[in-house]
Amino acid sequence: MPRRRITQADVAAMAGVSQATVSFVLNDRVPEGVHISADTRQRVRDAIRITGYSANPVAQRLAGGRNQIIGVFTYEATFPGGGRDFYGPFLVGIEHAAEQLGIDILLFTSARVVEGRRRLTRDGWQRLGIADGCLLLGQHEDRSELQHLLDTNYPFAFIGKRASEGGRLPYVGADYVTATRRAVERLVALGHRRIGYVGELGTDQPTLDRLEGYRATVQQAGLSARLVTEEDPAATAAAVVDQGLTALVVAPERDAEELSDALLARDVRVPRDVSVLLLGQPHRRLRRPQEWSGFAIPREEMGARALLMLSRLVANDDVPETELHQLLECPEVEGATAAPPPGAPAPGGQGPADPTELATAP
Repeated sequence: MPRRRITQADVAAMAGVSQATVSFVLNDRVPEGVHISADTRQRVRDAIRITGYSANPVAQRLAGGRNQIIGVFTYEATFPGGGRDFYGPFLVGIEHAAEQLGIDILLFTSARVVEGRRRLTRDGWQRLGIADGCLLLGQHEDRSELQHLLDTNYPFAFIGKRASEGGRLPYVGADYVTATRRAVERLVALGHRRIGYVGELGTDQPTLDRLEGYRATVQQAGLSARLVTEEDPAATAAAVVDQGLTALVVAPERDAEELSDALLARDVRVPRDVSVLLLGQPHRRLRRPQEWSGFAIPREEMGARALLMLSRLVANDDVPETELHQLLECPEVEGATAAPPPGAPAPGGQGPADPTELATAP
């Protein structure tokens, strides 16, 4: 795909007018004696919208060249309060790669967060003209914005797996399907047969991938899928007890510590009575030094790899299609919250297991 900045000449060619006419329409100033019909004005505006032409003054001054600036845009708050810092490691990886490449990073933050999400097009597409390309990340992206970037050949890459028509969208993501599969296989190997999935049933790609890995693995093991979708920790704990679950895989949006406390209130201890594996780092910072089992998301590496890919797209390198879609392995975390189910023989057949309980009290 061509990867270059859209120019006024491109807009003029699409609208079937001169570059001067495009300039007059953009500036809303027509010299004396020149008449531009309403139909012509509309054709120019349509061409600007379709091509994604940026009339940003900085981009105009630097047209045809590169600014050595890469933008970063997040669909959720980048620096949220309450001890949450999910995006921090991504930014660290991006910064390290930028240092190696000798380029600057521009964080787009002027768009307000409304209902938990920003829009890249708050004031149109002009801001993107400052940067040679842009990295995008966030759980709740706007698909129409991504499609527009693809249609206008603006260089960008998403941090996180994303599907697109024709597979054209470049991304660097985490292999949640395989990582979740391994987490469930670990519990099956310990002897668990009632393994629940705790989390939302959203339509975002990470959730879909985790659910795919969970469902496929329990089915392969001849077990039933048991989904626990309650948001309240006490209600979740009640569901765990009512269903007689002995192991849980917990999505990052759920607070594992609050769940552990809610289970303890029912005299259910982790991992003596219920094993818990986290499917990636939790969205909230842990308050106690517990060693949770599960897997980690390689966030720093994802940020660095995405910037390296984007730099090649900006430079018009011939990037193989296989390298446009990168999934990184999620390293397993041994932790101390996975054990055989109550009454099951310990590994090696040495009698009942007696795992050490975690200190779950606040």
